[in-house]
Amino acid sequence: MEIARLHLHDPADWPHLRRECLEFFSRCGGRRLKAGPIGHLASLSYEALHQPGTSIVAATVRGELGSMPVGISYAADYGKEACMTAVHPLYRNRRIGSSLLRLQISELGQLHCTVATGHTAALKMCFLAGMHAEGLEMDAAGRPVLNLKGVDIRPAAVKGASPDSNQEGELLCLSLF
Repeated sequence: MEIARLHLHDPADWPHLRRECLEFFSRCGGRRLKAGPIGHLASLSYEALHQPGTSIVAATVRGELGSMPVGISYAADYGKEACMTAVHPLYRNRRIGSSLLRLQISELGQLHCTVATGHTAALKMCFLAGMHAEGLEMDAAGRPVLNLKGVDIRPAAVKGASPDSNQEGELLCLSLF
């Protein structure tokens, strides 16, 4: 499995890739994904994709027909405008979602999101990614949601390294205190 940030060099590829991402979120996100982030991704331009704080990361596996996405995470304005992650049902409970979020945090430096307090799977994913709750508020329907934030706290010497590896000298091997 490979987890990497999406890098496009040809603007002509973006409409097709955006449609594939939207179809994946529709198929694998269930009814938990909100219309706001989906609409934000649907209207995202190629130029906006390259703005600071905007990122799409994907987990892929190789199959007979080539690479296939098993998880995708999208963030806009460091997650303040939109933040959503979905993992294919056959690949859940393998910490793929939290790995996607950790890469988002590593790439962006910080990530914000809101999660309904009743959505325990999403909360677990965020907490496993190192995010913490910053506040509790009510959504438009009057349900409680947690405001979560993740910050890349790795020392500057290891910021370029993968957030999911535990190579000698990386975060898991260093004492932060």
